Amino acid sequence: MIRRGEEYIKSLKEGNHGEVYYNGEKVEDIVNHHAFKIPIKTVAKYYDLHWEDEALRVYNRDVGEDTSISFFRPRSKEDLKKMRVGLNRIYDNYYGFFGRSPDYLNIWSMVFYAHAEDYFGKVFGSKIMENVINIYKEATKKDLFYTHAIVAPMYDRSRPPSQWEDPYIQIGVVKETNEGVIVRGAAMICTAGPYAEMLWYLPNIRRDSDPRYAIFFSIPGNSKGVKFITRRGFYPRENLGEFEYPISSRFEESDAILVLDNVLIPWDRIIFYKKPEEIEGFMWHTVQLRTWFNWHFAIQHYSRLKFYAGLAMAIAESVGINNFINVQEKLGEILIYLTLNEAALIAAEENGEYLPNIYRPNPYISITASHFNMRALPRVDEILRLISAGSSIPIPAGIRDFENPEERAMLEKYLASKGLPALERVKLFNLLWDVIGSESGMRYEQYDRFSRGDPTIRWAQMYTEVFKDRKREYVKLVRDIMDQMPNPKA
Repeated sequence: MIRRGEEYIKSLKEGNHGEVYYNGEKVEDIVNHHAFKIPIKTVAKYYDLHWEDEALRVYNRDVGEDTSISFFRPRSKEDLKKMRVGLNRIYDNYYGFFGRSPDYLNIWSMVFYAHAEDYFGKVFGSKIMENVINIYKEATKKDLFYTHAIVAPMYDRSRPPSQWEDPYIQIGVVKETNEGVIVRGAAMICTAGPYAEMLWYLPNIRRDSDPRYAIFFSIPGNSKGVKFITRRGFYPRENLGEFEYPISSRFEESDAILVLDNVLIPWDRIIFYKKPEEIEGFMWHTVQLRTWFNWHFAIQHYSRLKFYAGLAMAIAESVGINNFINVQEKLGEILIYLTLNEAALIAAEENGEYLPNIYRPNPYISITASHFNMRALPRVDEILRLISAGSSIPIPAGIRDFENPEERAMLEKYLASKGLPALERVKLFNLLWDVIGSESGMRYEQYDRFSRGDPTIRWAQMYTEVFKDRKREYVKLVRDIMDQMPNPKA
């Protein structure tokens, strides 16, 4: 089943979401709340896109009906390319923004399903394997919107959570019952939590091997005790809209703290339990979730870099600085980042891995591209600031300035540029400001830097983890030459 946007909105109206708090109040009508209207509308558009673009729909052999391309299990290079092309279409629609789109976690559910037997069944037994299969089939049949939570609250990074004064600041198992396990604690940052119907909780358990934290599960957002405390919305203020905030008014996402207040997790919703040492197989080896989500990030960022390249060139050409060599160098730098991402995506599928139950993108290339973008994308934001300089400040205030005849006459004279009339120039620079200067724009930049973790750690892991099994191969190249060099005579 592939839903339409109106069905997703109807589901939220029926209460299929968590308990949400915003600015001191419990939200009663999430669909019409000013802080959530924009992302809910964008998610609804995601579902409708599947009916407008055939590339987003596919016959899914695993469930025997059409599903979103994001649920499709690739078994060959051609399948992976088909999936990548469909995801490119989704993120081109977002201009590379709106990273917590439903497709993101759909892929995770599909990957878990692909490894139901060779990982989950082998490590945790047949009951967990059955859970993984059933959760995937439920997600595909109902086309549910999943989001996720991973990061524990940063109470004291100098000690593991089990040594904190309250060991249940991080979500952990309090007790087992016949129905399931009771968990308590919090996680941050849960993007899209307030308006998602379902939740994957998959914590980083490398920081603490205490078994109470080694639990991964899937639950409905409206489960008793699931609560979200949300940040303030970045929706357009002062009755301003798409003219003044063309990105914020379309692709604002909500972030929240997830609180699980003694929540019952039924046994059939658990996919990983009490074996913290098995996280290596989950993240780095058999399942290699890290490969898949970094591959997905590269797809999203490729779409964003196309938009950034166009924005930078439009700005330079509009004010006649595109012939300056220092500006051309910066435009060229953006195009280099763009092309490297395109090459990485193609190479990742061309050099992917045939596994018994799935064709996986090349892990070295996928992870490298995503980690590279943790620094490339913020650098592009910097370039946009540099080439636009002081002209990036959004003047005038808004669209009403052009509706005042006296003002408009002045604006058309003094804000016109070499390449654009005043109205078009203001539109262009409003767009620029929403990317590099607004609250929403700054949130995206911060997210680009840290959404995969600390960039210092991630880049270091290229040496310690990602290329761990290739280090000797590279060092051998040096040793070979050294062995051919003459030694001094005795």
